Amino acid sequence: MPAETLHPAPYGPSVTLPAPYPPGTAFPLSLKPARPDIALAEMTAEIRGLAASGRLRSLLDRHGAIYFQGLGLRDAHEFSAFAHAFGWRPHEDIGNPVRRTVVAENVATANEGPSTMPVYPHNEFGLSPHYPAYVLFYCVSEPETGGETPINNSVVLYRHLKERFPGFIEEVERKGIKYQLFYPNGPKDQTSSAGTTVRQAYGKNILDSDDTETARQKTEEEIRRLPTATYVFLLMIRPDFVLIVSLAVRNHPHTGEPAFFNNAVSRFLNALQNDTLLPPHTNSEGKYQPPYGDDSLIPREYLDSAVEYINKTRSLVTWKTGDVIVLDNHSVQHAREPWTGNRKLLASLWDEAE
Repeated sequence: MPAETLHPAPYGPSVTLPAPYPPGTAFPLSLKPARPDIALAEMTAEIRGLAASGRLRSLLDRHGAIYFQGLGLRDAHEFSAFAHAFGWRPHEDIGNPVRRTVVAENVATANEGPSTMPVYPHNEFGLSPHYPAYVLFYCVSEPETGGETPINNSVVLYRHLKERFPGFIEEVERKGIKYQLFYPNGPKDQTSSAGTTVRQAYGKNILDSDDTETARQKTEEEIRRLPTATYVFLLMIRPDFVLIVSLAVRNHPHTGEPAFFNNAVSRFLNALQNDTLLPPHTNSEGKYQPPYGDDSLIPREYLDSAVEYINKTRSLVTWKTGDVIVLDNHSVQHAREPWTGNRKLLASLWDEAE
C-alpha cells in the first residue's frame, strides 16, 4: 500500500482469527493515513485504487473488517464521499424494523436506541433475504465511557457450532429460522420508539389518502419484492408484525465458506434480557415478544455455546471521533455496548457492485 496515503497500523483491541483463516490474521485489520494532514481526495483516490486492483477484496476476504483510524472526516457528507469511493451499490432498505434518519447521501443514523440499551451480535438484517453486503460505521463523536462495537466472525462461529453440535447445524440448514418482526403502532412520523411502524418499513408507496385495504395491498406488494424467503404478512389479523422464515446458514459469495448468518443470537439474548425466552413470551409490560416465530424453540445449550464462543473470539472496537469501520456483512456480526457521553455513529449500507 503506498506509503504516502494509507498504511497498516497496530490496533490494540484486534484479535487473531482461528481457522479457516491464515495464522496471524488480525481482526479487524487497521489502516491509518501516513500523514495527519492527508486530504479527503487523496484518501478516496486510494480507496478507489484498492477496489480497482482487487486488493480491497483480498483484504476483506482475509480480515472481514477494516478499521480506518485517524481519517479526520469532519461530517456526514465527508463520510458519504469516503463510503462512495469503494464503488459498491447503495443498499435499498426494505422492511428494516430499526428506525434510521437519513443525514447525507446513503448515510443515516445508526440504531437510535437509548444509550443504556445494548445491541446484541447479529449480521445486519440477517433475518431477511434482503440484507446489505457491506456495513460502514463512522464515529461522529466518541463516548466518554463504553460504547464499543463488538464484532465477531460468522465463519468461525459456524465452524464452532458445526463441530460441537452437528445435528443442530444440519437442522437449521434444512429448516431455516422463523422470526416475528414487531413494529410499534403509530403515525408515520412516530418518534416514541427506536423502531419503525409497518408503514415506515414497507409503506413507501402508501398515500395519506389511501384507505386501509389499499394501504394493505401496497404493503404486501412491497413485501413480495423480497427474494428467496417465505413471508407471511398478517396485517388483517395483527397490524404490527410480519412473520419471516429465513436462512440460518449462508455461504460467503466470494470465499464459499459457510457462515452462521442470522439474528438468532441477538433474539436469544434479547429474550433473556426481557424474560421472554419461555412461554407465554410476555415481558414485564405484558407485550408478546417470542424469540422466534413459533414454539419450536432452539435448545439453550446451542445458543449459550454460541454466546460463549462469540465472547471468546470477538474484538471490541473502541471508537475515536473520525474513525470508520468497514464490515463484510457476510462474515462479520456486530453489536453495541452501553455508554455514557455523547456517542454518535452514522451508518452506510451497501450491496455488491453491479
